[in-house]
Amino acid sequence: MAKNVFGVLNTADRIDGADFIIRTNSPEMLEQLDQISGEAQAFSAQSAPSRRLALLRTMLLTLGVFFLMIGVMNASSAGALSFAGVFQTSPFYMIAGAVSLVASIVLIVIERKRLKKAAQSDTLAEWRARSQAAQEEAYRALQVPEDAIAMDLLTATYTLKNGAVRNATCTAFDFRAWIENGCLCLADVESVVAVPLDTLKGISEVAGKIVFYFWNKKEPPEAEPYRQYRIRRTFFGAYSVKGVRAAHIRSDFGEYDLLIPPYELETFLRLTGKAIRTEEEQK
Repeated sequence: MAKNVFGVLNTADRIDGADFIIRTNSPEMLEQLDQISGEAQAFSAQSAPSRRLALLRTMLLTLGVFFLMIGVMNASSAGALSFAGVFQTSPFYMIAGAVSLVASIVLIVIERKRLKKAAQSDTLAEWRARSQAAQEEAYRALQVPEDAIAMDLLTATYTLKNGAVRNATCTAFDFRAWIENGCLCLADVESVVAVPLDTLKGISEVAGKIVFYFWNKKEPPEAEPYRQYRIRRTFFGAYSVKGVRAAHIRSDFGEYDLLIPPYELETFLRLTGKAIRTEEEQK
């Protein structure tokens, strides 16, 4: 069974396609990147919505609706359906419901102001500038060309049970892609993977929907450039899409795949010059 070049077993510390790596950043650069990443996580934790306030807001909203419903039901039983009648029939429930709803709205406004303030803070702006500078420095150290193309591929972390892949979690990762010495090169800030073009033996469609995390494009998935792919948001903050392609690699290291989201297929084909072939055509 072919492995995802960018698959990572949950107990491993490197990608399955590590044999394709041709360049890696220095330990000093990796340490600098880790420090910036840690700062981002700390800032995100400080500016993230408060779970306690979210719980309190939900409780107040639920109580408000509940109290108002009781008030309306009591008024309906008494035959007093006007606003004044409802208030006179159940003053406690109406007042408690109104106060709860107003309090929940106040909490929403406070939370939004806090998040907006965090997003516009000098600390975040400074971190973004340092992060961008460190990323550009990392790419230069890896000899990534300035005209390299930004292209998403699906990475995955997974577990094994009886030799079979289980609990695979896919992530759309933004790579820099270009052609170098007859190879498709794919870089993140840590390393460069080089896949010889002559080892790409065809592309087939992955059956069913693929669920993945993160969206890296400037426009949302509902925007015109991506609307045709019918990318759906899931309840848990992920995305699902049909039509993911697997570019098949047959190399001295074994059989591997590159998982290509449908919205990146045209970019991949233009870069590699590879035609789409079905499983039947490959046999």
